Amino acid sequence: MKEKLLENTAMLTKVFILGFCLCSFLYNIYISAGKNYAKENVCQELKAIGIEKFKEMVTVLYSQKFPNGTFQEVSCVADEMTKLAEKCCKDDASPDCYDKGATEISEKSCGKDSPFPKHPGIEQCCTLQGQERKLCLASLRYTADELASLTEPTNEEICTEYTKDKKDYAVRYVYEFARRHRNIPAGFVLNATQNHVRMAERCCRPAVKISCFLQERLQMQSSNIFLRFLSNVCNNQVNLKSFKFGLSAYYGNLLGLSFEEASVISSRFHSGLEKCCLKPQPECMIDELTSFQKVLCSESKLDAMSGDFQKCCKKPALDTLLCVDDLKRQPRQSPDVASPVSSKLCEEAQPHGIDRYLFLSGVNHASISLPVLTTVLNRIKNTVMACCSSADITMCLTEKESKLKKSQALLSKLDETCSRYFRLDLPVFKTLMQKEVQGEGGEKRTQAWLDLAISCCSQRSPAQLCQKLTEDIIKYDDDTV
Repeated sequence: MKEKLLENTAMLTKVFILGFCLCSFLYNIYISAGKNYAKENVCQELKAIGIEKFKEMVTVLYSQKFPNGTFQEVSCVADEMTKLAEKCCKDDASPDCYDKGATEISEKSCGKDSPFPKHPGIEQCCTLQGQERKLCLASLRYTADELASLTEPTNEEICTEYTKDKKDYAVRYVYEFARRHRNIPAGFVLNATQNHVRMAERCCRPAVKISCFLQERLQMQSSNIFLRFLSNVCNNQVNLKSFKFGLSAYYGNLLGLSFEEASVISSRFHSGLEKCCLKPQPECMIDELTSFQKVLCSESKLDAMSGDFQKCCKKPALDTLLCVDDLKRQPRQSPDVASPVSSKLCEEAQPHGIDRYLFLSGVNHASISLPVLTTVLNRIKNTVMACCSSADITMCLTEKESKLKKSQALLSKLDETCSRYFRLDLPVFKTLMQKEVQGEGGEKRTQAWLDLAISCCSQRSPAQLCQKLTEDIIKYDDDTV
């Protein structure tokens, strides 16, 4: 089943499958330095795929790790890692080759004129010594807003760049692609790069061949759609606070599920993403998504689902998930949200009290994207949980009732705003928002709502940006009290 899935989706090729354990080693090179098994694995893969492919793999990992770094900075650290592997894989290399090499690289990282990427937090790592420093450097990961998607070059631009520098074309492309897909397994990035470079090789000789490009782009279409889906869900997993609660409400809304059913599905999906998004090897993600499809399309509930959902479940596993993700969410009428002024939300004898409350808070809103929904649900959760640890839970919740009701009202307003944004032409929508947002600071608040609607009403909105824009709306909302 797995082999057929890999073949049908054109996700991976044999050469990169051979290199996945290498990616894992390189990502943890500071931690694994000096281990004999690590040397055996990395040397085996280096021999199997060659030095150029090896360098591409390292470039993926460090472009994802340091997306703020320039190509020259990332290339510099990739060169150092490649040289280290090449040196330590020689027959006469000393047993402590990796350990010494990794120490030298960590010292170079902390040098005043280091040629490596200038990552926020590196100064703190550099105050440590020895293994602690190497562990700290290995754990660094850039957390700033998502970079814009890589603009697809024209056929002519591809051929111009490819013929100008065939040797470095692949590594430059992998750098740009990886830093814009920093939360997905590195193997998927490698495969996308290989497909792109193969297209350039085939279609740029002796001149630009339009028919060749059309054929190649058509072949890559399904894998590119899957990558966009995977990048979106992994960005949400890595960056969104209270993502699990948002997922529960999302699946409850999308599939018309009860709290119990939605919780099972969302927990399964959440745990799979948590386990696999940042692992270099794609097999983990493919196995988890294949397993999740079986949970999602369980025969015990399939008959009760919509015809469109049933059609999705007849597709191969990865295609099923893409199909379900494109289903239209429908407004639903669930029971009213229970009064927050109840200590039962915090009682251990009342299982999933806060989870159920958050589910009921979010499930009725079909037009809110996950980044926006989870941001508001996280605010509600923090308010309730703060009361759960207070001496008098009921009194605390009573005092916070107006704040909780305000958050509920904000969800309704966000839902209505995005619903209108999808229905109306943009000029009409802008005029409507300007009329509705009046009073002190009206212009600023109007712009905040417009920014959020334009950037964040779409279901596949950028996680970090939309979390920030929603927090801005909450702040403006609080300031008007």
